[in-house]
Amino acid sequence: MTNKEITKIVNQYYPLISANYKSNAKVELYNNIFDRLNAIPAVGEDKAFAEYSWDTNKIYLYTNHLNSEEDVIRSLIHECVHSTQSYELFEAYYECDLNYETHPYEIEAEHEEEKWKDYKWKEFDEWMDALGEKNGYTEY
Repeated sequence: MTNKEITKIVNQYYPLISANYKSNAKVELYNNIFDRLNAIPAVGEDKAFAEYSWDTNKIYLYTNHLNSEEDVIRSLIHECVHSTQSYELFEAYYECDLNYETHPYEIEAEHEEEKWKDYKWKEFDEWMDALGEKNGYTEY
């Protein structure tokens, strides 16, 4: 996907997603994490779709890995969830030898990702309602 396509998806869905999760995080696009950090890429270390930074209150979308509208919406939801979680607890769970698959915050964020289709349908319904208001409704 191009940055233009990803930006369009973000502009279309993120206002609703962020409102639902009560998040005020901003979104920025980068090719990958190394691009964002101005770092030299490490082999096999460039797999992230997105990341939330508590320091900057920003969601970073890594465009090299976003291949579909679903990827973008899921990433926005996942990172929005993190933006409402406690940084201290997030780190504390990892200090308890939990990993990504067993970390309660990651489990919660992945669970919420499954709601990505809700945004697609809600958007479609709003579009259809606006179209009906503009052009009138068909009686069947």
